[in-house]
Amino acid sequence: SVPKPIALEPCFGNKAAVLSIFVRLPRGTGGIPPPGQSGLAVASALVDVSQQMCVGYKEKSGGLRNRKQQPTAQPSTCI
Repeated sequence: SVPKPIALEPCFGNKAAVLSIFVRLPRGTGGIPPPGQSGLAVASALVDVSQQMCVGYKEKSGGLRNRKQQPTAQPSTCI
């Protein structure tokens, strides 16, 4: 199956975002994670969303989602 994002944090300018997903780690013998490990990890990547950001942040009604005010940042800074 295709991984679904657990978080998508847009960067300043909405041209990139940090995308986070859960990743299932390899399992030991018997199909279970080794003792003391959950078998899950969080993976994050910086992705280009300049073409699809507007679509991803619209609700069914067509309006933009309410977001808390973001702090001022430099154009190259991901917030």
